[in-house]
Amino acid sequence: MNGDVEEILTRELRDVASGLEVPVRPLMPQDGRQIQRPWRPLLVAAAMILIVAGAVAAVSSYRGDGVPQPATSPPIETPDEEPEEPPARPLTADVPTVPFLFDGRSHVDGEQLPGSWGVVNTAGGTWTAQRADGSWWWGVDTEQNAIAGTAILQPRLSPDGALLAVGTVTQEGGQALLIDTRSGETVNTLQSDVTGPGDPDALGVVAVTNDAKVFLESNNRRLMWLAAEGDETVGFDETAPDQWVQGSSPAGLIVFDGARDGERDATYLAEVSESGTLNRLRTLPGEGVVVNPSGTWLGYGGVWGGQSRTIPEITAQRVDGSRELTLRPPDDRELLAVTWEDDDLLLAELYTDGNPTGLARCSVREESCLVIDVP
Repeated sequence: MNGDVEEILTRELRDVASGLEVPVRPLMPQDGRQIQRPWRPLLVAAAMILIVAGAVAAVSSYRGDGVPQPATSPPIETPDEEPEEPPARPLTADVPTVPFLFDGRSHVDGEQLPGSWGVVNTAGGTWTAQRADGSWWWGVDTEQNAIAGTAILQPRLSPDGALLAVGTVTQEGGQALLIDTRSGETVNTLQSDVTGPGDPDALGVVAVTNDAKVFLESNNRRLMWLAAEGDETVGFDETAPDQWVQGSSPAGLIVFDGARDGERDATYLAEVSESGTLNRLRTLPGEGVVVNPSGTWLGYGGVWGGQSRTIPEITAQRVDGSRELTLRPPDDRELLAVTWEDDDLLLAELYTDGNPTGLARCSVREESCLVIDVP
């Protein structure tokens, strides 16, 4: 009996226990020092996003055929238009814009200077001119300034027209002057002990550069005066024997090699050092060369090999030798290059039987010339 009761009770207790819901025991940390960090899953998720993004980028860099596509370059800013050359002045018959001489009359800035004149030179808006009485003058625009004393050779202008150098003889002796044409002031003077214009040691100027190197000659010596440095001179007979400076241009010094007289390469462009050493730049076709203001074109026509012969046209050539063209007379007269009005337009004299009979303007860009209306 007791056994049956015990069995009944045991069965009923099991039924009750099986119907109860017992909560699961939470997991306990093995080490009491460990703590929960709720942001760790966020880091793992972020890392997975980056990995997936990298994989997508790697896959997208390949085309369907497996060939990698070129990387995309950042855009490069470029100007809307290429820089253009300044527009050239049209080839017209207008009066020249630079000082010029015709039939004994000197014209500056559209006006005729009073008196009779024989020589006019110009550079950078400055001019020098000789009157019929032998006196020399210079100016900017129509302003006229007399050069005191007797000039030896001619006054010379630097290629930019900012400096004028002249050798003179006065009662006090000989001197070379360097004049700032913008201010009119004499900025330096080199004295020499001479007795008069006929003294073989009287120095005349043959060239002056933009940086105030003045080249002087007499019957007995040749000097380079470093006028920016005071009265320091260099003996050109020693540093450049038999090399004769003829002038200064925007492209360099024009030099004649006396040792090669009669040869086609006797005249050349050069640069000079402070010590008086000449560095040959290129051969020139002759001494009668005129160079445009930027030093990029030269015009010439005249004498070859020491023998004079008529060349009715002007040859224009790039100073670097990259281009050459012929400027032919506008009529049956002959052309002689005089000076450049700007980098494109060349002023020339027209000759008939060796006598000047008119003026012409030639354009390098248009490769043609026309007669100018001379006032």
